[in-house]
Amino acid sequence: MPTPATAMSGRSLVLSLKLKILGLVLLLCLAVSTTVYAASSTYHAVQHLQQQSALVKAGDVRSIRPWMTIPYVAHLCHVPTAYLYQALHIPETPSVQHLTLHALALRTKRPVDSLIRTLQQAIETYRQQHRTSSSTSMAEQAAPSVMAEGERL
Repeated sequence: MPTPATAMSGRSLVLSLKLKILGLVLLLCLAVSTTVYAASSTYHAVQHLQQQSALVKAGDVRSIRPWMTIPYVAHLCHVPTAYLYQALHIPETPSVQHLTLHALALRTKRPVDSLIRTLQQAIETYRQQHRTSSSTSMAEQAAPSVMAEGERL
């Protein structure tokens, strides 16, 4: 016949086992939720990276970042380097060529966002002027060939 002390130790053993199982379940839930959070963060980071990559490949002005240099921005956006220096009112010297936009902003005592906005506007202006001049020259080249065909008839 079980004594009260034996019954008490059996109950505490069952209680201890239940607490251990509960602890393990809680740890498992924590591990699963942490894994889901990490996977979600990774997925969103990859999406952001792909979007940034697409912007860079398209030469979008929104892809300009403070770590970039003027020659890098010029290459990225297919704009002459001298044009960008002129837009920023900065002389094109060898010492300036390797400075990041952030360092240029510090040197010129301007906010880096303002510097980037100025570059973006300059690039957009250059592209509009370049499109207009290239479409005008294409129209001028096409006009004589049309007239020449009309004269033959």
